[in-house]
Amino acid sequence: MISLPRIEYINRLIDESLAEGDDSIELKGKFIGDEGVEALVQSERLSEIEDLDLSKNSITWRGAVHLFSCDRFKKLKRLYLKENNIADKGAFAMAEAPFLEGLSVLDICFNNIETSGGAAIANCPHFSKLQVLNLQENQVGDETLIALAKNSQFGNLRKLNFYRTGISVMGIKVLAKSKVLKKVKHLNLGRNYLHPDSAKALANTKTLLNIETLLMMENYLADEGVKSIMDSKSFTKLKTFKVL
Repeated sequence: MISLPRIEYINRLIDESLAEGDDSIELKGKFIGDEGVEALVQSERLSEIEDLDLSKNSITWRGAVHLFSCDRFKKLKRLYLKENNIADKGAFAMAEAPFLEGLSVLDICFNNIETSGGAAIANCPHFSKLQVLNLQENQVGDETLIALAKNSQFGNLRKLNFYRTGISVMGIKVLAKSKVLKKVKHLNLGRNYLHPDSAKALANTKTLLNIETLLMMENYLADEGVKSIMDSKSFTKLKTFKVL
């Protein structure tokens, strides 16, 4: 049971945030925890919210369950949950959330999500409007990348961040052939287990033709891999390529 002081505190934070913008709730770094999320979803002021930032709030899967079962977010478009700890259980709950169809931005980096949780999100059938997905620093692995690359629900993605997610050439080969992710312009694959053969697979893509920014920092591409990307006839729109 949520204490009255906690409910009053959360409502005050909501009121203060909405006073600055009537469609955004900015609670980054307030350390509201799971109980705070439980209080938040009881607010009657959520129906008009388009932006919700709950980053750095010590939220675990328990709080995530409350958040993702909430049916009051009628207009939510951008959700920021980075640097919490929702883990796989929280990711499973997310995949069942009633408000996913409206999301255009989902940032869940640094949340201790692993393969099963990542796969639950990647196989979800409710992300048709999503344009930005940040999975950075979650060890979701190749299985997640492969599922996402094949799931038509992600066909509107423009920005995809898989920095330090445990992916290898196996996932890259599927990504390079993905017909789903043709609209992606910004792709971050930094700090994974990628070698020259990964760069070659990407360089030979026939579908990822809209890439403007390709980040592959702290991989093992060597000069051979870098040359493959730089000489690629597929990346005619590439403006930024970083390996260091």
